[in-house]
Amino acid sequence: MSNFFVTNSIKVPLGHNVLDVKSKIARLLGVREKDVKSLALKKQSVDARDKGNVHFVCSYVVETDKSLVKNALPYVEPQDLFQKPREPALHKKCIVVGSGPSGLFLARYLAQQGVQVTVIERGADVEQRQQSVKTYFEGGEFNAETNVQFGLGGAGTFSDGKLTTGISSPLLNTVFSEFVRCGAPKDILTDSLPHIGTDKLVSVVANVRNEITSLGGEFLFNTFVSHVVIQNGKAVGVCVRLNGEERVLLADCVALCCGHSSRELFATLAQKGVEMQFKPFAVGLRVEHTREFINKTQYGELFATHKDLGAASYKLVNNLGNHSCYSFCMCPGGVVVAANSQENTVVVNGMSNYLRNAQNSNSALVVTVSQQDVANFGFGGVLSGMDFQIALEKQAYLLGGGNYKAPFQNVTDFLAGKTSKTPDVTPSYPRGVTAANFANLFPREICEVLQQSLETFNGKMKNFARCGVLTGVESRTSSPVKIVRNTTTLQSSVEALFPVGEGAGYAGGIASSAVDGLKSAQAIVDFLKNC
Repeated sequence: MSNFFVTNSIKVPLGHNVLDVKSKIARLLGVREKDVKSLALKKQSVDARDKGNVHFVCSYVVETDKSLVKNALPYVEPQDLFQKPREPALHKKCIVVGSGPSGLFLARYLAQQGVQVTVIERGADVEQRQQSVKTYFEGGEFNAETNVQFGLGGAGTFSDGKLTTGISSPLLNTVFSEFVRCGAPKDILTDSLPHIGTDKLVSVVANVRNEITSLGGEFLFNTFVSHVVIQNGKAVGVCVRLNGEERVLLADCVALCCGHSSRELFATLAQKGVEMQFKPFAVGLRVEHTREFINKTQYGELFATHKDLGAASYKLVNNLGNHSCYSFCMCPGGVVVAANSQENTVVVNGMSNYLRNAQNSNSALVVTVSQQDVANFGFGGVLSGMDFQIALEKQAYLLGGGNYKAPFQNVTDFLAGKTSKTPDVTPSYPRGVTAANFANLFPREICEVLQQSLETFNGKMKNFARCGVLTGVESRTSSPVKIVRNTTTLQSSVEALFPVGEGAGYAGGIASSAVDGLKSAQAIVDFLKNC
């Protein structure tokens, strides 16, 4: 009888086949080599702490007849919800507002349970969306309905496609497995820093969409949800604007998977009395260095160009009492993109393709913002964080000089408090940049935290703050609101209204949003069975 174990981690040199370790695994487990019947890579990461000995650290799933081994734990096959047989149809209707990760995975699960699902997306389907974004990046017209924030796949589609997450959930296996089935690289199952890349993610989300429609789900694109229809304290549908006409769509429940940039919807929910709270978020700038510089800093001169190593990443944090500054959405070998969703505003974000082979590497450097901070900046109410974001984005547009150019400042000049003449690193922001002083963008406290943190980061990564260029404004790190929900039923203060994912304040990033979509979908099934 075979037994399966997950081994402790072992070191594997660069240039070595990570699966050619049978003898080493046998010694680790304390068994004979012939007792190792099979092995598969479980997790792989890079250890670059010693720049003279950069290597892989790997763990494995091992099959053996032995019932007791050393340096390993029993392996339990993870659950995959989508491999379970389809349940009898519930013959109930659910409207899903938004087609980001939470909306797609929620709709995917409900459709498999026989629920009649209608996914409403204000932006376009992914193919049309891709063309609209390309046109804008190349200097064309901005589309306020279809852009980096809105359209099939949500904001994450035009990002690095990172799947790293701080949560631990058995539902993560379902998410990762479904991505692979829909065309994502298989290495996301084993890489400690998994990513899909924008170039591959576009087709992946299209395939998830196809899975949903094959199960009877429906998508309404280019459809704006103006408000949720509430009767006697219960959500019974939504009012939408489609082809210039207002229509009411009815259902047994509504799932709000609307994303962190659905500002009009947040405003109407607040007007209708749906319980909401301010949620802390973060704002800051994108910092770009050359990929070569980051690789040498992280891997060292000896291994910076090794064929087995991809573009290097980093993670930086500086805690300063009332505020923290940290790197966010780091894009190795990526570009800075124009991520605004409103006219006459500038928002920056990062994006990488799967190969991560662009000239620069970039990351957000952001500062946490509390409700008291926002009040001190002159904004009040439950939507004060959103109002602060909008003010920053409008000011960034003015500093950029219009036409959606982004303001820039060299890192050294930002620290010195002076406007740059020319960028130290060629900015990758596609609409062009204009020299500015970010002291004219942020409140003084935020600038000071950024400046102090850059000096701290310079001590952690040599010369990090002695080169590079900054662009702004990075304002969409997470939702500035939380739509309050019951911890058991996951419903909001309005019955049958389910706030889900990052926009509702319950996730951050692709993986955790997808997990929250699955978690909420299970709660919706329980609700529909009893309504």
